[in-house]
Amino acid sequence: MRPGSCPRYCTTTRDYYTRFVPGADEDGVVRSLLAAGAVGALFKENASISGAEVGCQDEVRSACSMAAAGLAEALGGTPEQVENAAEIGVRIPCIERNALASVKAINAARMAMRGDGTHVVSLDKVIKTMRETGADMKVQHKETSRGGLAVNVIER
Repeated sequence: MRPGSCPRYCTTTRDYYTRFVPGADEDGVVRSLLAAGAVGALFKENASISGAEVGCQDEVRSACSMAAAGLAEALGGTPEQVENAAEIGVRIPCIERNALASVKAINAARMAMRGDGTHVVSLDKVIKTMRETGADMKVQHKETSRGGLAVNVIER
C-alpha cells in the first residue's frame, strides 16, 4: 500500500507551523506528528487511509484529518480541540473541496504555463475516467444526502 496523501499533508502542516507560528519549536513538531499518527491509526484500524480501499476522496479526508489534528496539537489545543480539528477535517468534504478548487485552478493554470502543453493524460481520457468512476459509485455515496454522515449524524 502506498502512503497516499498523509505524508504530504503532515509535511505541509509541519512547514506551516514552523514558518508561520511564532514560538514554534521542535517539541510542537513532535507533538504534531504524534497526534497526526494517533488519528491516522484510528482511520487505519476503523476505516482506511488507502485510496485503493476507500477511494481518493477518503484518502484525502483522512490525511486532512490527521494534519488538522497535528496542527491543533502543535498550536496547544486541548485534547477536545485536537479531536474536533480532526473531525472537522473529515466531516464536510464537498464544501472544503469547492473552496480549495479555486486555489487548485490557479495552480493548474500556473503549472500549465510553465510547460510546453505536452499532456501526461488527455483531457478526454480524464473526463471519460471521471464518468466511469461516477458510474461505479453507489448512489448513496454521491451528493444525494442518502448515505455517509447525512444519514449517520442527527442534528441537535
